[in-house]
Amino acid sequence: MKKTLLATIFAVAALLLVLCMAGCSTGSSASAPASDQTAEITVSASASVSLVPDKASVYFGVSTQENSPELAQKKNTEAVNRVTAVLTGRGIAEKSIRTTSYNMYPQYIWSDSTGEQRINGYNVVTTMSVQDQDIEKVGELLSACVEAGINQIDSVSFLCSGYDDAYRQAFIQAVEAARSKAEAVAAAEGKKLADVVSISEGWQDTSLRYAKGANSIASISVEEAAMDMAAPILQPGESEISASVTVTYRLK
Repeated sequence: MKKTLLATIFAVAALLLVLCMAGCSTGSSASAPASDQTAEITVSASASVSLVPDKASVYFGVSTQENSPELAQKKNTEAVNRVTAVLTGRGIAEKSIRTTSYNMYPQYIWSDSTGEQRINGYNVVTTMSVQDQDIEKVGELLSACVEAGINQIDSVSFLCSGYDDAYRQAFIQAVEAARSKAEAVAAAEGKKLADVVSISEGWQDTSLRYAKGANSIASISVEEAAMDMAAPILQPGESEISASVTVTYRLK
């Protein structure tokens, strides 16, 4: 009986040992050696193209203050109508002229005798924007609008009609720079570049792109525009259109 029990125990132990060795052998064959893994390299690069802005968007307004709200509104409307007539008279399309805000609010002063605030008049402000203007014409446009009644100039945005072409050039240059960098790194490791695994575009700044509603990047004051009623000369300077990429290459 004891011999039979011992024989059974030895048989089970031998079977477990065989199964364990088989399991270890299977796990080794499932993972590929490190030398068989494909080597890759990821690089980033950027490039810029210089471009002179040729378009502008102008943001200005008419502020009118009078004793009564009716009179303030009447005078403001008359001034805005004169400005609109000047704009359309210069051949500017109505679709390029937009009223961006219209506000009326009371003006208060402090009364020492009563110790309270009291209304001293009313202010009406109409703000407008004019889009799609050639930069060389903006100075004369501002002077004409000041004569017509505008008394605040909020900003002048400089834009580039050739933005898309310039960005495309910058992007191509960035891709070429990324490949040149990857080739240098690969050569240092005794490798060469194979095919591209992935390529991604970096963040793109479109503030200079010629489109309605772009961010303003330059501003002038109404005093500068109205000085001696001479047309101000706007100098947009040269802007940089940049692109960046991240590329992953397979090595061979």
